[in-house]
Amino acid sequence: MELSKFRDKLLEGKLSRRQVARCMASIGVVPAVMPAIGSKAGAADIRHPNLFTWGGYDDPAFVVHYVEKHGREPDYSLFGDTTEAFNKMRGGFEPDMVMPCSGDIPLWHDAGLVVPIDLGLLSNWDDMLEPLKTIPGTSFDGETFFVSSDWGQTAIMLRGDLAPEYADPENHTWGILWDEKYAGRLGNFDSLSPIVQAGVFLGIDPYNMNEEEIEIVVTKAIEAVKLTRMLSGSAQELSQALASGEVVATAAWNSFIWRTAEYSEGTDAEWVWMTPKEGALTWVCGFTIHPVAHRNGTYELCHEVIDSFISVESGMHELTSWYFGVANSKVYEKVAEEFLTSIGLGLPVEDYLADGVFDVAMQNEELITNRFEELKAGF
Repeated sequence: MELSKFRDKLLEGKLSRRQVARCMASIGVVPAVMPAIGSKAGAADIRHPNLFTWGGYDDPAFVVHYVEKHGREPDYSLFGDTTEAFNKMRGGFEPDMVMPCSGDIPLWHDAGLVVPIDLGLLSNWDDMLEPLKTIPGTSFDGETFFVSSDWGQTAIMLRGDLAPEYADPENHTWGILWDEKYAGRLGNFDSLSPIVQAGVFLGIDPYNMNEEEIEIVVTKAIEAVKLTRMLSGSAQELSQALASGEVVATAAWNSFIWRTAEYSEGTDAEWVWMTPKEGALTWVCGFTIHPVAHRNGTYELCHEVIDSFISVESGMHELTSWYFGVANSKVYEKVAEEFLTSIGLGLPVEDYLADGVFDVAMQNEELITNRFEELKAGF
């Protein structure tokens, strides 16, 4: 299939995930797979790091180089979200390394749960996207405490056939979430995401608000919540609602593109990935090292795990299988721009990142959360 047809069909919701994989292979984009690697003598003679991470990141395709060297994967422990991870560590759990997101780092640093990362031990560091090396709140006193591995955006997925006035890129705006014409037919995340969306829409920095701005932004967010049909933390649930027409638009991650394509297979549904003109929200996740790694003698091995995750091979696997952006710039040299556009990304990647709003630590988060929940409970 020609690249232009591939892009058009994917963006119109006409391809399933299986068809996407076949088309990607036809244009030379093949999802990375984990090669078969036999065990090596001595693999059990050293203590390997325990990586505390999200479910799914225990995929051996992320640690190919580590396994090639040591004959086995690191150990894994899994969490559901970073709040759970933080609370478990505060309660005494001591993994050698963790995969939080950039906005978590100031809190984790203040709690003494991270130590500096030695960038000289990372062979792939020089190939990292520059904007991901200097995310605010991830370095302290000139030392780096967080290394990015992947990223994506929170934007909007739209049923272009059901809300055609928003299909034109000139009309891509967070404002659709406040359009009373579609009351009861909108979706959003059951989190503080509506707060961030409201702030960006109003031109207020949602991560650094005074009390007056908090009241304005929270009130605006509640207006949007009142118009929703569903608030959910499930990408599957929101994507299915969009595919069925239960909702005409929803806040979305990049992975909604393949999900909606799959759920819409065999229908006439048409959908659009909207990048709001006010700015999409950019999340970045990656690695920290826990102080226990020094005591366990795993500090340098933690760097080997990180280096494997941020390698080209790992990045190709995640980009072409999960459709998330990755930190290694060399990965983007191996895929067509049409493919990146079709999954809600774009080239040059540095410019694309610059147009988004990075997720950083939210000031007064407890106050904002309490006020938001108080108002939500009122209707």
